[in-house]
Amino acid sequence: MLSIARLCMLGVVSCLLLELTAQTRPPMFSLKPADSIHAPRLWGSVGVGAAAYGAAMVALHNEWYNNYPSSRFHTFNDIHHWNQMDKMGHWLMSYHQSRWIYGGARWAGIKPTTAAWMGFAGSQLIMTSLEIFDGFSSQWGFSWGDVGANLLGSGMFLGQQLGWGEQRILMKWSIQPQRYSMEPIFPFSPPGSEGWTTPAARAQAIYGTGLLTLLLKDYNALTVWVSANPHSFVGKNRAAWLPQWLNIAVGIGAQNLYTAKGYEWKGNRNCQGPYCDHYRLDPQRYPRIRQFFLSLDVDLTRLPTRNRLVRILAYVFNIVKIPAPTLEFTDRGMVRFHPFFF
Repeated sequence: MLSIARLCMLGVVSCLLLELTAQTRPPMFSLKPADSIHAPRLWGSVGVGAAAYGAAMVALHNEWYNNYPSSRFHTFNDIHHWNQMDKMGHWLMSYHQSRWIYGGARWAGIKPTTAAWMGFAGSQLIMTSLEIFDGFSSQWGFSWGDVGANLLGSGMFLGQQLGWGEQRILMKWSIQPQRYSMEPIFPFSPPGSEGWTTPAARAQAIYGTGLLTLLLKDYNALTVWVSANPHSFVGKNRAAWLPQWLNIAVGIGAQNLYTAKGYEWKGNRNCQGPYCDHYRLDPQRYPRIRQFFLSLDVDLTRLPTRNRLVRILAYVFNIVKIPAPTLEFTDRGMVRFHPFFF
């Protein structure tokens, strides 16, 4: 009887061990998402996120704000500036920040609905922090237009995640590095000034030369896309012939933006008085142009692969618009076909 009892106890213990083994959380650094809250991953993600947020705020402050005078906190209406390309950038970045934070939260085992709201809130924290920096800069100000674009981007992510449980409509980005003209431009005021500049020098002054400013701030080079996945809307059974990864993308861009509005600027924005050089671009040679694009795209997250690392990389880099044949339309009536456009 004792032997039987021992065997039974051994069987119960073995079953418990098997059950515990089945419920064992994935390793801390595994790429496999956790099924429930994984405390080490959660606190590790919070710590890394907080450190990255602090480092990014310091870096951006040093890169974009330290070289400009500060002032008391104030608001600034810039809704009509830069052909709204700055607003498109806010829409793009707030959307993807929400998406990336959501992905990290899901990896740590947070439930989908909670993770979606965390993505929304985290993105708004980041973007609002930048607006506060703007509010204390005498060159800019706290922009309600930027706040609206930020809410649009994060809300676009949240609405799709709560409504469909997936992202059927993506925000994407592409860049076309510009070759700015070296044509001399002479000041129209004051009379007799010996100063001069070029479109290239003007672009360098307002957009900078670093990689970060090229990727985020050169509004002549930036194209922002809305990329939709037809297959996810028509259903799997109705469109078996349609690749799941194929998207249709509509983009917006601009050309010849050398000032926030119009064609005139001061050679030194801090200069005061009648002896400041004022420049003007010829609107016929450098017209401000709105560009609209129609193209094909690829949703990298829908490509068929079982490799978890590849899927994660696809998730992270799904911000990039895949180069493809593209139709371009402008508000000046021009239509152009690009066999390969990025």
